[in-house]
Amino acid sequence: MKLDPNEIKRLPIPEKGQRDYPDGRGLNLRIFDNGRRTWVLRYRNRQGIQRKKTLGDFPQMSLAQARKESEDLRSDIRAGADPAEERRQERAATRGRDDSGNTLGDLIDLYLTQHAARELSPTSQREYKRVLTGDDIQKLRAIPAAEVTDFDVANWLDTIEARRSPTMVNRAQSYLSAVYTWAAPRRRMGVISNPVRGLPRRHREHTGEKRWLHDDELAAVFGKVRCAPWADSALRLIVLTGQRPGEVLQMRWEHVDLDGALWSMPAGYRKGVGRRKSMPAHDVPLAPQVVEILKAIEGRRGYVFAGDTGSGFKETQQLNRAIKRRILSDVEIPAFTPHDLRRTASTHLHRAGTPRHVVEKTLGHIDGSVAGVYDRHAYTEERRAALADWADRLEALSQRSAASE
Repeated sequence: MKLDPNEIKRLPIPEKGQRDYPDGRGLNLRIFDNGRRTWVLRYRNRQGIQRKKTLGDFPQMSLAQARKESEDLRSDIRAGADPAEERRQERAATRGRDDSGNTLGDLIDLYLTQHAARELSPTSQREYKRVLTGDDIQKLRAIPAAEVTDFDVANWLDTIEARRSPTMVNRAQSYLSAVYTWAAPRRRMGVISNPVRGLPRRHREHTGEKRWLHDDELAAVFGKVRCAPWADSALRLIVLTGQRPGEVLQMRWEHVDLDGALWSMPAGYRKGVGRRKSMPAHDVPLAPQVVEILKAIEGRRGYVFAGDTGSGFKETQQLNRAIKRRILSDVEIPAFTPHDLRRTASTHLHRAGTPRHVVEKTLGHIDGSVAGVYDRHAYTEERRAALADWADRLEALSQRSAASE
């Protein structure tokens, strides 16, 4: 399509972010939510990498002038020039230094120290840092923050997607978008807009599905050890306690009282839900079978499931791989995730007649109703009895499966 010179001034201003109106052959009129209109040329350099070159603002640069400038630059590009890279080098030479103080990496580090450290829970902080400082993003981090384009972000997401991690693709996109959403209104490092916002989510997350494991499935999965000892222990702890996979994998020995059969999560340990940045302290009674699993794990310092990653503990992705490669390859049941085991625990507790408020306390949910606000009882003994009965039932199912093999 071609832009109409008489219609440019009447093009709508987006409510948020920015919108590009193409004129063909890579030339676009970019309109920001603050009303600014800028001519941008998109092109591929000799290496095939998508780049952009800002030509000037409208109406100071007319449509005719933008088209002529665009065609001149396209001739240079065909001859091997890279206008965006040349401009970056010119600015670096003018300052007498490189862009090391204004790269995306610098912006991310600033976000983590100035915003995330105050506003995000410790668990979220670790996850943001892991994704936004990992190996995959290093090439993107080297680009000046204000010059990162949606094409650069898309290439980064391609790298993650190549590892067949659809959920992580969505998470990475959200985390980087959060950085730019924070930086743009503050004009940090020259950032005025969010290049991530215009990219659609690549994968639909099946948050609405209600997968849980029935008796026969539980018997098949837990009838014998199929994966690494740490993964088997972690999966059993998730289903026997009903806690989130990430919380189980980040369990620390200092929070576990084996003699008192109690796991005490301090305030801020669990991820925030809804508008909560962090969650209050939460105690989990441990069934005798859980205590035995923990006693069989070597070491009594640091993380229960110590890992070799930068975080120091085993990651949920490692647990997912254990399920796919070891369990689902041997057991003919529909696929399930570690979080489905938490839903499984909740479902079986309800099936056994456990009162709903006791199950909610077990899961660590916060009851915002009037009854929940005034009922401050912890129901520790009721939860302990319910989890012990559930552990006995799962043990009976596992033994039945083992005996039939």
